[in-house]
Amino acid sequence: MKKIITSGLLLIISSFTISLFAQSACVEYHKKCSRIQDDLYSVAEGSRSALLLKGQTSEFRFTIYEGKDYRFSVCGEESVGPNIQYQIIDWETNEVLYDNKVDGYLQVFEFTVLMTKTVRIVVTIPSGNESADALNSSLRPKSTSMGCVGVLIEEMITPKKGF
Repeated sequence: MKKIITSGLLLIISSFTISLFAQSACVEYHKKCSRIQDDLYSVAEGSRSALLLKGQTSEFRFTIYEGKDYRFSVCGEESVGPNIQYQIIDWETNEVLYDNKVDGYLQVFEFTVLMTKTVRIVVTIPSGNESADALNSSLRPKSTSMGCVGVLIEEMITPKKGF
């Protein structure tokens, strides 16, 4: 009996350690997202990284400020696939301000903020099983494919235009 409890405890601890290791490998993955080299933009503290499964959606909250320009870059490991979808949604009204799906899953989006607001950044990794989902609506295969995904947010003060 003691052996069974010890073995079970070791199994739980080892799977917890493996999970922590996998997540910690992704902690700063957003720093790997392509960064256009210029001195104007600086990395915002709101940049995030996560370990996501195929078919998973994750989100976080971020405040964008009037008078600033932002550049959002999204990237992921090869295992999550090339078509990472992200949306910028107004926190209060739920209005979709931008969806990269309409732009062919562009990884980089730059914009100027005309009014300060809190937004929700929603990142979705396609399941890759769209045809299987369409065939059987009552069952969906569980995805075991996962990888690191990063959202690099860069900001700068909007340059004055004109003379």
